[in-house]
Amino acid sequence: MLADIRIRPAVRGDSQQISRFLNENELPTVGVEKCVENFVVAQDRNGSWVGVAGLEVYGRSGLLRSVAVDRRFRGMGQGRALVDAVLRNARAKGLERIYLLTDTAQAYFSGLGFEVVGRKDIDEAVKASPEFPECGEGAAAMRKLLS
Repeated sequence: MLADIRIRPAVRGDSQQISRFLNENELPTVGVEKCVENFVVAQDRNGSWVGVAGLEVYGRSGLLRSVAVDRRFRGMGQGRALVDAVLRNARAKGLERIYLLTDTAQAYFSGLGFEVVGRKDIDEAVKASPEFPECGEGAAAMRKLLS
């Protein structure tokens, strides 16, 4: 099924569709328009949206955000492919570490090499993300070092 899915960089014109997709998947949309060029979009061969994932860049750190896969395509590897695409982009930009906040997917992201960290251990610049306050105090903070 992965062969029928194409992951591409998002373009400015995708901003509204990304926000709509995130709303449908109950994820925050705040700040999408400011970092849309750091999103990736997965589409099937008919052009239907399969998933999205984004990155906010803060110096040598980044915030992985808005990883969402349409329910029909979950469990097929699209989420991993989207995260891998974002991590490749992050490495190409010279980022050294990626953070994320999650209410429901800690085990999933642990399987992708992210480790739980305290919120106090998140780079201060990343804490300035417009998405950061959208995630409650109960959300797990995670980090992956890029090498």
